[in-house]
Amino acid sequence: MLRCLPGLFCFVRDRSNGLKARRENVETRDTRDFICGRRRHDQRGVALVEFALVLPFLAMLVFGAIDLGRAFALRNELTNAAREGGRFAQFFPQQVEDDSSSGSDCYKPNSITYAATNEQASVSSNFTVSVSRLDTNAVIPATTCVDPPTIVPGTHIKVSVSAPFRVLTPIVSRLTGQTITLTRSVEVVVQG
Repeated sequence: MLRCLPGLFCFVRDRSNGLKARRENVETRDTRDFICGRRRHDQRGVALVEFALVLPFLAMLVFGAIDLGRAFALRNELTNAAREGGRFAQFFPQQVEDDSSSGSDCYKPNSITYAATNEQASVSSNFTVSVSRLDTNAVIPATTCVDPPTIVPGTHIKVSVSAPFRVLTPIVSRLTGQTITLTRSVEVVVQG
């Protein structure tokens, strides 16, 4: 007969009363090893093999969570940039692009593009801004810095801001492509 380690309770299954805790001899080696928490000699390294099998799934879960957080942060930055461009477009709907060569009023900081891309200066270097009229579905060209404006108050305008997002998770990037373009838009009404 084999004994448990000194001072430990061994759980022994009794057929009539279920599981009992007692300090007694344990009848078989398998029961003693299983119940007292010791491993048999042929089970060494099992935890390492199990960890090696689970590690790729765990890594995908971690990198997926990181990618999801990065995408959500970029989405919020694009939303804020579109709102800022829309705020400027309400009052100056045709001042779309920064145009320093024409000497017009569209030069920095008096343009929708400047307002959208400089909403948060540290992240906006790769933002693309487009402005379109919703009543005619026509894109307002970047070269239409006209004074006085030909777009009348009450016209609905859509300011869209987009940016590329690079996926880090290997399997997801193979399914969706290395780069995804995220776009956020805001619709505003031109004020008088």
